[in-house]
Amino acid sequence: MILHGAAISPFVRKIMLALSYKGLNYDLQPLNPYLEKELAHRRHPMGKVPVLEHDSLTVIDSTVIAHYLDDIYPVPPLYPGDAGERAKIRWLEEYADTRLSALLAGVLFYQKILRGQILEKDVDQDAIDDCIQHHLPPVLSYLEEQVPAEGYITTRFSMAEITLWSIFRSGWMAGLRLKPHYPKLAMYLEGIEQEPWVSSLVTQEDHELSGFYCDPVPFTVPRQ
Repeated sequence: MILHGAAISPFVRKIMLALSYKGLNYDLQPLNPYLEKELAHRRHPMGKVPVLEHDSLTVIDSTVIAHYLDDIYPVPPLYPGDAGERAKIRWLEEYADTRLSALLAGVLFYQKILRGQILEKDVDQDAIDDCIQHHLPPVLSYLEEQVPAEGYITTRFSMAEITLWSIFRSGWMAGLRLKPHYPKLAMYLEGIEQEPWVSSLVTQEDHELSGFYCDPVPFTVPRQ
């Protein structure tokens, strides 16, 4: 298996963890869609990552790749449980991939790390402040209600844990800290980080990327 993408991407990180969880070997081929636009579009019609090559097949989109992995290597499952449990896993994966990632990856990480440090361009501080003060609190409040005080979304580790943690990891790199305002969500993510395949990735990222990590951002929960 060949995985194309930048390891710093939350969606590539998501598939790296899924592959590790299943114990599958793969070769990561670096591809930064911001810096290698032409190559990215040759791999993906929308110029995005990740892209997975397996035998003669090319699979695109992180969620499609996750389902593909479950189809060909069903144990351990990324979407375990009955129909209701799988529906909950899929919804939280979708919510993380869209609404949560738009804020944490699309604003905080993009502005503070990608533009501000990697590309060395001007940062839109107004966009950062608007995200932190207005858009992010209701999203975090919703997730605080959805996650358990301990354990996982369902009875087993799943794609919900992988996806939520992957997106929040990008937010953490950009300075987002959940304590003390969202203690249950913080504990949930800390529990995921204790899984060996997750903690191994954290160690690797800390070694390679710590120079890009941002100081904690000022964060207050607005009064209802």
